[in-house]
Amino acid sequence: MSGCSRRQFIAGGAIAALGGTLALAGCAPMSHEEAAAKKKDEAAAGKDAAKATTATGEGMGKHGKFTVEVAMNDGAIDRITVLDSRETPGMGDVAMEKMTKAIVDNQTLAVDTISGATLTSMAFLTAVGSALDTLGESSEDWKNREPASWTSDVKLPEETDVVVIGAGGAGFAAAITAANEGKNVVLMDKMGVYGGDTALSGGEMAVPGNWIQVTQGVKDSPEELVSDMLVGGDNKGDPELVAIIANGALDSANWLTYEGGISWKHDLMQFGGHNIKRSIIPITHSGSEMTTKLTNRAEGIDNLVLIDNTQATELVVDDKGTVTGVKVVNPMTGEEAEVKCKAVVLTTGGFGSNVDMRKKYNPDMDEKILSTDSVAAQGDGIVMAEKVGADTIDMEYIQTYPVCDPETGALLYVGDVRLENYGILVNKEGDRFVQELDRRDVISNGIKNQTDGVAFLLFNQKAADATGLVETHADEYENSESRGVIVKADTLDEVAKAQGVDAEELKKTVEKWNKYCADGKDPDFGYSAEMNTIEDGPYYLMACKPAVHYTMGGLHITPEAEVLDKNGKPIAALYAAGEVAGHKMGTHRLGSSSTTDIYTFGRIAGKNAANYAK
Repeated sequence: MSGCSRRQFIAGGAIAALGGTLALAGCAPMSHEEAAAKKKDEAAAGKDAAKATTATGEGMGKHGKFTVEVAMNDGAIDRITVLDSRETPGMGDVAMEKMTKAIVDNQTLAVDTISGATLTSMAFLTAVGSALDTLGESSEDWKNREPASWTSDVKLPEETDVVVIGAGGAGFAAAITAANEGKNVVLMDKMGVYGGDTALSGGEMAVPGNWIQVTQGVKDSPEELVSDMLVGGDNKGDPELVAIIANGALDSANWLTYEGGISWKHDLMQFGGHNIKRSIIPITHSGSEMTTKLTNRAEGIDNLVLIDNTQATELVVDDKGTVTGVKVVNPMTGEEAEVKCKAVVLTTGGFGSNVDMRKKYNPDMDEKILSTDSVAAQGDGIVMAEKVGADTIDMEYIQTYPVCDPETGALLYVGDVRLENYGILVNKEGDRFVQELDRRDVISNGIKNQTDGVAFLLFNQKAADATGLVETHADEYENSESRGVIVKADTLDEVAKAQGVDAEELKKTVEKWNKYCADGKDPDFGYSAEMNTIEDGPYYLMACKPAVHYTMGGLHITPEAEVLDKNGKPIAALYAAGEVAGHKMGTHRLGSSSTTDIYTFGRIAGKNAANYAK
């Protein structure tokens, strides 16, 4: 079911703005004979029946340019068709569907952007406005028409068994699991689209003993993942929680495959800190592969209500401290409500986009550092739980991802050539300064210490072809290239000049690197995997900076996903899973381990909440 099929739009006086003629015509339709006579009279007066006209317009979305076709008939928009788009599935496309209905139903461009897909929404309005201008309309006039307000036609129940707050990967896992246990479930999200940070991620998932490892003869075990995660987090994580994640990894991957219908690439990735290549990859190399299919799965479950634009503001507790409900508000309309329930699961994510909260716990993570996270990552669940006595832990541990867009903070997935053992990181002086497969914090800190706090990832066409990442993420590449974040040229001199990097030193660095590859040893930084030369062009040079990517701290939970109070006792009927829950990753999270965490603990939280709700 599409997002639009479950939505309605309200436009105040917008219908009246279309004129009284339409209203009269709707009340008293003409007969066939009357219509024929009118057409004959119009023709006699030299008035041909209005003809539909079409035009196209372009917008630059989050993932490159897209084109829309606008069809008009008798001065009204009759149809808007997206001709080509690579916006995030389940997010950008849903936003355009919703805005299309709003515009067509209400004949206005004064339409609110869809929260969670703001860049796409703005680009969509630009594209439609451009098409209108081509058709001889004034897009400015259309923007000044009666505004259209949007609301969901999904009815929020006054009472249910289990409420899950936050529709990212952990939320879907918890809600679907609880519903499969026979409980009535409400899964709510404050944004206008579903998916959260899961949809924005690459979706890679650390799974020891997975089917690809078996096929390739790679020996691995949950115990080895536990060791890597604990060491990677400087042994600050809870070994019991880490063991649950590692031991539940394969079951969670199978659950995604058979319950969620997720498809996987026949390949593995190895992130820094993992001593074994164990991370499986969704077929689209995107977490939206998961969240779009889980959305479809959730919408098909009769005892599960999935609703967006519904922000939880307060947990309701009784005089014994048991959670008995959730107070909510619609961010679009301000309408408030309360849902009574028997158990609540918090899956609201971290606080990476909340600068004030970041600075509160770690002053170094200030506004100078951008974030890869969804704008929804504000720490809502942590704040709500604290107000009913919940304990927090490890809040000062905030991770940055090293290879991010220096202008927006977004993850640069083309940069994953680094993780497939291609490319080197250099500074403005043209020198390497770090081991490219080291821990994220080590690389991030290394970049911060370079001139202008920026680094450049150098790779060549051989690497692009071998990994397929430029093609797979062509949308990102096009957007990055248009802004000069990545440049491509036939020579090292050309790419260096374009990025302001010392060309002569860069050539010396590449020559040295190629020699190290031939020797099979990196005496400078101890490169930890197969080394690939950078010989013939064309060459790519991509600018990057660290951005806040994950908050390791959060609510203190038990192995059963129960939220603990400050005395170490579970708060009755309150569970948490995913990034909102802390003490699993220690000081630093290994890449792809969070995906394993959200689906493993999400399912645990959903099952235990359902059991409590009996």
